[in-house]
Amino acid sequence: MFVAISADGRTISLAGVERWNRERLMQLRNGEPFFCPACRKEVVLRSGRRRLPHFAHRKGTVCPFEHEPESERHLTGKRDLFTWLVRQGIEAKLEPYLTAIGQRPDVLFRYGPRLYALEYQCSTIDESLFYERNDGYRRLGIQPLWVLGAHHLRRSPKRPNEVSLSRFQWLFAHRFSFSAVPHIRYYSPETKRFLFLSRLVPLSVRRTLVTVDSLPLSSLSFATLTAYEQPLPPTFWKQWLEGKKQWRQTFPLYPNKVTRRICADFYHAGIVPSLFPIEAGWPLPHGYLWETAPFIWQTYVLLPLLRQQGKPMALTALFRWIDEKIRTGLLAPRRLPLVGQDNYRQAVHEYLHWLSLLGYLRYEGRRRICLTKPLLLPATFEDVIRQDAVFFEQICQTPTLASYRTMLEFGADVKNEQKTGKGSENGE
Repeated sequence: MFVAISADGRTISLAGVERWNRERLMQLRNGEPFFCPACRKEVVLRSGRRRLPHFAHRKGTVCPFEHEPESERHLTGKRDLFTWLVRQGIEAKLEPYLTAIGQRPDVLFRYGPRLYALEYQCSTIDESLFYERNDGYRRLGIQPLWVLGAHHLRRSPKRPNEVSLSRFQWLFAHRFSFSAVPHIRYYSPETKRFLFLSRLVPLSVRRTLVTVDSLPLSSLSFATLTAYEQPLPPTFWKQWLEGKKQWRQTFPLYPNKVTRRICADFYHAGIVPSLFPIEAGWPLPHGYLWETAPFIWQTYVLLPLLRQQGKPMALTALFRWIDEKIRTGLLAPRRLPLVGQDNYRQAVHEYLHWLSLLGYLRYEGRRRICLTKPLLLPATFEDVIRQDAVFFEQICQTPTLASYRTMLEFGADVKNEQKTGKGSENGE
């Protein structure tokens, strides 16, 4: 940490505007004791030729407000971000201890009417601690703003717009009020650059197609940081179709317990797992709300509709079916504490509306749906690959899907929420 309290109660910051040369640091270290602003235990000043000067608890001392060791990368990144805010004329405090919640954000600052707690997260922390920190800030009316260390980002060596996102990294997906989809922000103190992940479209639990942009910290303002987003790359649909082909080739080859149970459900419905319906496994603007791969959760949406054989089905019954699959571990919604009140039901409503625009589904009022066109269930692998490509062309040529493609690729709002069943989130 950069901030400590002197014996007479003064706040000493090693990363503020005051310059600390080696001689002054030696005088400071030998002059008086210093104490942690949170736990009030004694800390020591450490400095060297290769490390930033900082305060640290004495060896063997346990501070209840420190949850992970502080690396050089974290110290440098925290200092960079604090300095970056101050240079913009933004009122910012480094490592302030918030007594009411027992937390100490890396930087606390005010921008416009809102107070932000900026956390630069380099180490992996427990999910429960992440929720606890967010809840603490929100109780004080503070907006948490998390930035991940860039070393967490894993990009595909062959596909520049495909990344591997762990469940931990997904926790950091923010969605601001102006945007329909979340973003994840990374910072590299080694290169002094921000990396922006936007347009997050998951292929599986980890594999995600994204737009990745790298921008120098010196060229960014805070307003840019919270508003930056780019459209999906031109290669997106080709990559998606390749991913769908890979699902068909490899999914049945993973013989874990959950996969076997999913395959059993598909076979029971008369569907060979690798030949799941052409209409399943397509990207949706809110598809990120599911951790389960799109072809699996969308096929599960279709199964009870197939059983109805064209008869109307209550939305409540459909969601009971889906909720049962979640309860038994076959489906998994994604936990995203920073994206507001959105949940997996919004993605399901979006998928149902998408099917209706393609002529497969009819709404009967707001509470019932009916499958009105047979699903495409190919007999061979060659047929399914060909029909996936033909179906994609149909998506591109369907005028009523223009707004769907716009929202997916560019993030623009689609003004048809009243048709998606959003006003009836519980399916009633």
